[in-house]
Amino acid sequence: MQSVSSARFVTPPLTRRKQEVLKQLLDRFAASVNFCIWKCLEHKVTSRASLHRVAYEEWKSRFDLATHWFHSAGQVATQMLRSWRKLCRKGRADPSRPPRYEARTMRLELWGESSVSDICRFHGHAVQIRTRKDEHLWLPLIVTEHHEFRYLKDWREGKTRVGEITISTFKDRADIFVSFKREVEPKLVGGICGVGINERSVDLTVLKPSERPKHTSLDVSKLPAIRHASQLKRKSIQQKLDALPQRPVQKRRLWAKYWRRERNRTNQIMHVVSKRISEIAERERTAFAFEGIEKIRESMRSKRKSRNGKTLHKDMRRRLNQWPFRKLQFFVEYKVARQGLPTVEVSNYHKSKDCPVCGRYNRPNGHAHRCQTCGFEASRHLVTSWNLPCSDREENPAKDGARHVPADCWQMQRVAEGLVAPEKLSVEPEKNPVSDWCSLIRDFRTVVSARF
Repeated sequence: MQSVSSARFVTPPLTRRKQEVLKQLLDRFAASVNFCIWKCLEHKVTSRASLHRVAYEEWKSRFDLATHWFHSAGQVATQMLRSWRKLCRKGRADPSRPPRYEARTMRLELWGESSVSDICRFHGHAVQIRTRKDEHLWLPLIVTEHHEFRYLKDWREGKTRVGEITISTFKDRADIFVSFKREVEPKLVGGICGVGINERSVDLTVLKPSERPKHTSLDVSKLPAIRHASQLKRKSIQQKLDALPQRPVQKRRLWAKYWRRERNRTNQIMHVVSKRISEIAERERTAFAFEGIEKIRESMRSKRKSRNGKTLHKDMRRRLNQWPFRKLQFFVEYKVARQGLPTVEVSNYHKSKDCPVCGRYNRPNGHAHRCQTCGFEASRHLVTSWNLPCSDREENPAKDGARHVPADCWQMQRVAEGLVAPEKLSVEPEKNPVSDWCSLIRDFRTVVSARF
């Protein structure tokens, strides 16, 4: 298995000459990518090797850059076209409007530490970019203690290697993102943990063949609160600064300020939650099964979801569009991959409606799930996280990492004794055995029956 993590470096204020050279390189890289896209469409090629045969000579005569710049630009162009064709097949893109590279960034490949003709080289304290023969651009880096402890120490010892380097500019500085790759030996897992990501909670259910299910609920209710507060702040800024006399420059500056604040606060909470999940993964030694909900925004725009044949209200659509479920899943995936544990993604079909005890289909009433056959009662989020590991491997083909999961973990039967959780779950990040929930519900029902 391969674990990839990215580090962000910032350069000191660059000289005017370096700023001009870097700006020219960004313009030429964008032009090279658009040239490669045009050639791929003209000659109907899809691979970088075929693109090299049909377009390299013309690119070399048009752009005065080193040869490996063509390889990096061709890699970006082919990936963009691959994504565009995939969206066209799904009906989400216009086939008559091919993509165009307009980003002010360049992604450069590393062609080996021992190669003298590579395009980019990472030295720890600086990045060396080869522009032409015997001409290089050096970008010094500001290295902090976090960089030294988290990335550079393992890189110097040979435990990690550098992958692609992405460079962008802001004001008189440059942002440099360096990816570090580490080969991790896959660990033998003893079960599967289902992860259900919701707006206000992240629910986990650990299932092992010889143990009873264990449920954990992590509170992430601060995320929608932060988004709602930022939305009200932006609305207030727009109302005040759009009135006469209008101040558009100040409005853009304040919007950018509060957008950065919202992003930083959101990322901090998701990092804390994902770190807690990685600790559970290290203790339980289980594979992680995520719910495939990447199409939830498209489904909520459909008119079939509402009773009156209309789309959902704009407030609900805004909430779903601002829900960072995939970003939280990405944080969990790369932190769990460092420990040698696999992550898979299964279908979300009927995961919150099928009873995890008997398998009967039940329509949940709000957040409560009650089985009409066996009387099982629990939260809908718990049911979802419980049903994810119980999925059949053949019906739900998993992604990378499924080969490291033992077959007996996928063939677990739906077995439970009594009830496992009340309708309102605790949001404290602690492991709660199923037996504790059963005893709590029995005691609560005894008290209620004695009173009434």
